[in-house]
Amino acid sequence: MDDKRIWVCGSEQLGEGEYIRIEVSYRGSPSSVVVLKHREKYFAYQNMCVHMPRELDCENNTIFDDKGQLLRCSMHGIVYDPMTGESLSTMCNGEKLTSVRVIEDLEGIWIKDKKVKRIDENN
Repeated sequence: MDDKRIWVCGSEQLGEGEYIRIEVSYRGSPSSVVVLKHREKYFAYQNMCVHMPRELDCENNTIFDDKGQLLRCSMHGIVYDPMTGESLSTMCNGEKLTSVRVIEDLEGIWIKDKKVKRIDENN
């Protein structure tokens, strides 16, 4: 078993247009990561808007827009391409969410990124 992976969920547990929030340590600081499914692929980003240091889901329990096609910060409405993390809003055009490496295997979905550790890990 690779102990450098962080379990997210079984593949069947994350439906199209849904996300799971995972509390982690990102580069040594407490943070959260959002793992999402969009167009049958899995993506993960640090849960932090590029406009202001606020979590994407800080005001609503969602990160998707009303149509389920774009990621949207619930505080100021900045929208992002779910596949690239790139901002599509004029105010932050070209800036990107911080991507986190996520993998899928026969067991399910995992975060596997050197910058991300379990909260209970030392160092």
